[in-house]
Amino acid sequence: MDDELLDLVDENDNIIGEVLKSHANSDPKLIHREAAIAVFNTKGEVLLQQRALTKRNNPGAWKTTAAGHVGKGEDPKVAVKRELNEELGITVEPHFMYKELEDFKNLERRFSYVYWGLLKEDQPLVLDKEEVMDAKWVTFEDLEEFSKHNDYSLESGSHEMITQAYALILDKRLV
Repeated sequence: MDDELLDLVDENDNIIGEVLKSHANSDPKLIHREAAIAVFNTKGEVLLQQRALTKRNNPGAWKTTAAGHVGKGEDPKVAVKRELNEELGITVEPHFMYKELEDFKNLERRFSYVYWGLLKEDQPLVLDKEEVMDAKWVTFEDLEEFSKHNDYSLESGSHEMITQAYALILDKRLV
């Protein structure tokens, strides 16, 4: 596993030091930052990714479009753009939705910065096979049926995030 240097933050998300990703991912006292994005197209479809089988958490599961750690000194918005480009080879303008402090499986604590984006024109997907096995556009209305045949949980944080993003996009009449 490649190790990265991350900002160590307190419970108010103030930077108090630095920490290696490997340590932050195995000690809940070491709070760090992550960023995630749900990307939709103008047809109202959300881009899901299937995590590589080599991933430590949720291998093979279908999740939100892209997510990853925020590097030391990196802005979360920049981090989510980087992750989107690294994992899927696409670029979109992220729009901030919320941030929350999460406890993840008693292994780690992290502030998750959550974004949505709208892909206005087709861009070819270029999957980083170390991160992503597959990617698929799915209409919001078909997510329940998709979950019956794939490892996609309607109870997951990914689905909650996608639901909130879709509501915002509908409210703004972008699809």
